[in-house]
Amino acid sequence: MGTRNLTLVQQNGQYKVAQYGQFDGYPAGQGKTVLEFLQTWDRPAFERKVAAASFMTESDIDAVNEQIKAQGLRDTWTQKWPELSREPAAKILRIIADRPDGIRLKNTLGFAGDSLMCEWTYVIDLDAGKLEVLKGFNQTPLVEGDRFFAVPDLEKSSNTAYYAVRKVAEYSLESPPTLEQMQKDCEVQEDES
Repeated sequence: MGTRNLTLVQQNGQYKVAQYGQFDGYPAGQGKTVLEFLQTWDRPAFERKVAAASFMTESDIDAVNEQIKAQGLRDTWTQKWPELSREPAAKILRIIADRPDGIRLKNTLGFAGDSLMCEWTYVIDLDAGKLEVLKGFNQTPLVEGDRFFAVPDLEKSSNTAYYAVRKVAEYSLESPPTLEQMQKDCEVQEDES
């Protein structure tokens, strides 16, 4: 199902991972993927890899697109550069964990500002030791203390009734919830899962 989403990792006060996903954004989809990752991760190794990650510039992305076009890689580019695709979504966490240090990523953080389109967001906040779940379709203005209250350069919905995604659940990274608990906390309707 086309349920758009973001997977974010914050470290040292910065978003180091901001991965857009096109499909299965609800907790039973990408939320489950995040929880499965947290059950098996090597946190110190992951933190080292996140620290070494960087965002590509627009010219870097243009160069990859030119290489794809020149080499006729259109059908295989998601296999060669999955981190630049919408396909992996929360699986970006495993991709980072499995790659050598220094992965280059695409920055889609701005998408969190358009909760009409960004339906779910999962934030691994390494600074606070928390997993946050944020939900879209937010028609209430953000207030100081909300995660995206003061974040510059967020996209704005063309429908002015929608604001940035808003937190609906928070968990310790040391003891993440069960999928069932996450779904309950996020008030996911059965028809979404």
